Amino acid sequence: MKRRILALLLPAALLLTLAAQALNAQYADIDETGALLPRSRVYREQFADVASDSWYHDYVALGYEYALFDGRGAGFEPESPVKLSELITLSARLRAVWADETISDAPGAWYARYVRYLSERGLLEPTLPAACDVPATRAQLAAVFAATLPESCFDSPYRALVDEAYASGRFITDVTEQTPYRGQILLLYARGLLAGTDASGSYQPEKTTTRAETAAVVMRIVLPSLRVTPDWTVPKAPLAPDSLAALVSAPASVTDAPSFEDRAAVEALVRQMLADGSNVIDLNYPKPITKSEAAALSHVFSDTVKTLWCEQMYNSVECVYFLNSGEVHLYFCATAFPRSGGESAAQQLAQYREDAFRRAVEVREALWEDGTLCSGMTQYEIARVYFQWLCEHCVYDSRGASSDASVSHLAYSALVNGSAVCDGYTGAYNLLLRLEGIECSAALTETHIWTVAKLDGKTYHIDVTWGDQDGGIDWVCFAMDDALSEQVHKK
Repeated sequence: MKRRILALLLPAALLLTLAAQALNAQYADIDETGALLPRSRVYREQFADVASDSWYHDYVALGYEYALFDGRGAGFEPESPVKLSELITLSARLRAVWADETISDAPGAWYARYVRYLSERGLLEPTLPAACDVPATRAQLAAVFAATLPESCFDSPYRALVDEAYASGRFITDVTEQTPYRGQILLLYARGLLAGTDASGSYQPEKTTTRAETAAVVMRIVLPSLRVTPDWTVPKAPLAPDSLAALVSAPASVTDAPSFEDRAAVEALVRQMLADGSNVIDLNYPKPITKSEAAALSHVFSDTVKTLWCEQMYNSVECVYFLNSGEVHLYFCATAFPRSGGESAAQQLAQYREDAFRRAVEVREALWEDGTLCSGMTQYEIARVYFQWLCEHCVYDSRGASSDASVSHLAYSALVNGSAVCDGYTGAYNLLLRLEGIECSAALTETHIWTVAKLDGKTYHIDVTWGDQDGGIDWVCFAMDDALSEQVHKK
């Protein structure tokens, strides 16, 4: 196909037609296979504002040599914004060269001919603003250049990687379902025209695009050898919550004076506290509460947090109330780190909670990375993997069972120290399940605690503590129905 020399990024009055000259030796060895047009002039570092070590230097220099861009005054103004009309103009000229077509004049603004050319061919996104002689966003840049050349001009070698990376929730995270031209942005990544602004491929779609950024995308369209490979390693594990607080969803509303018997109101308050990353609940009753009522409050809130969220490692609740008002404060702590231990105890518990969460995430990612966990597994199968892992990596701490002050009562000890008693085992197991989005809680007696989980829509009892036997794993303790659990726990 015959190739015509393209003109500049600027309005038609500034277009140049230059005779071919010897190539600049600096770029003579570049692979020009599949180039959309030939080089026609030499760049001699005439743009003083384009430093030789800048990321965009080669794109600007090559764009000049391919007669695509010219300077502004004595420089190129690489950080200056580009107008949407200029992007449309460039897209139209590139398309016309590829198709060996002529862009005819049109009445109106200087860019009207280019708008009409693309519109007549269905290549201009109709949601772009009609008054386009305004600075363009990076999202609009993608909308314009995604349609410049047909799919047949690209092999989109990174489509699978981009799809996988984006689906993981770890890459291009600032492009969401609500981002304008989301599909076009992801398409440019797949074609090797974009790689993002940081290690996670962030795109900053609402940011105004610059001349340097435009030069990079345009030259990657023109010259396939310049296209970029995303330097991403996508973890196999699906994205998990990033903190203990993120494991809990906040309720729609709470009351600050719950009835002692209203378990739903109590649960909502605990849920709100955990979702906020707090360890204090403030209540305000219309009149002062009694000592027995304070004890009842401590019991019901403690029972709630241990039953529903034992992985949060709060196994003790202290109630502070006032004789002359209904003001009440509930402090959630751990028997190993009581409130009486002061700020140092609170800080130590906070650190243990953070360390336990981090270790649980490490365990999860390792199991996904080595293929022990994989997509397509049922919740039952995933829960079985974690049951086996915890049985193999934790031992029962018989000494810790005799002391409420032992950290073996916490998920931290099971995950980090590799030893625990029943509430440590259960908290650690429930934490691992919650990282997979599996709904779980705990069943309690006066002397024991174990997991109750909903796997693939069915409720099971799972006792990791009793499943971990010196001689191996007792699989009877995994996925018990109500009847079997009752029979087992009567022993």
